[in-house]
Amino acid sequence: MKLFATRVWGFGFARLPLATFGVKGNLGRLLTLAKRGDRLVFVGTQTERTAPEHQGRILGMAEIGFEPLRTLDLVEREALDPRDFDAAGNFKFPHAVATTRVWQFEPAPVLTQLLSRQLTMVATAGVEEIDDPADVAAVLALNAVEIDLPPLPALARMRRLNDALRNTTGPRPTDASYNVDRSGTDGEAWAYALQFGSRNVWKIGWADDIDERCAAVNQHIPIELGGLEQWTVKFRQRMKNREAAYKMEQRVLTLLDAKRKGFERVHCAQADLQSVWARAFLDIVQED
Repeated sequence: MKLFATRVWGFGFARLPLATFGVKGNLGRLLTLAKRGDRLVFVGTQTERTAPEHQGRILGMAEIGFEPLRTLDLVEREALDPRDFDAAGNFKFPHAVATTRVWQFEPAPVLTQLLSRQLTMVATAGVEEIDDPADVAAVLALNAVEIDLPPLPALARMRRLNDALRNTTGPRPTDASYNVDRSGTDGEAWAYALQFGSRNVWKIGWADDIDERCAAVNQHIPIELGGLEQWTVKFRQRMKNREAAYKMEQRVLTLLDAKRKGFERVHCAQADLQSVWARAFLDIVQED
């Protein structure tokens, strides 16, 4: 899990479950760097707009949705602080991402007393990764109380997507993984690529029975989401044994490393995956 910090004036997520940005690129940077399960940490500014008891303190953290939003598409102008509009009436923070789960730290520690260093100015308008493992551990060890969030259009769906698309891992085939009369390398096996709905989100793996594996993966999708989008088999390749199927899986993941979002998941166009799939199969065949 990675943590990304940003400075805020307050902790009003119980009223408005959005993290907003003034510049589209700052939101884009967060969505590029973060993966599902990573968290955004909120630190009170040391300006007069932040309540004195919140200034310079680590207030809480959130899991986020991964769809860029427009603040004014979700919130009425009247519900926003008048100070957040310029003289021409334009909202200063038009770009947003949903906070799908939010935790408040009780008590909220002073940042400079908990972390090894102060945040840079990057965290004022955008986000900055907390990359020191000791600092990450210190934040995650805080007393975190999850707060209830008000309903917003698409918020519940994003939360279910986060749960459905969390990382999973597939084992390397070994004799211990199977019955004693079945070797980890004997018998045909399959490499596969599952697609989530119609999205360019793919789960790469190997299995003895792909359809059974796909059904098992879909059991982890919440019921409400399962009727809308599920994993389906889009690519399958018969391999001579399980070891070869595992190598095929790993070769595809290696070739798509720049597009990986988890141990088995990649985000790419179908044409890109198809090209890599053919190349990976050829590589494995040539190794034998």
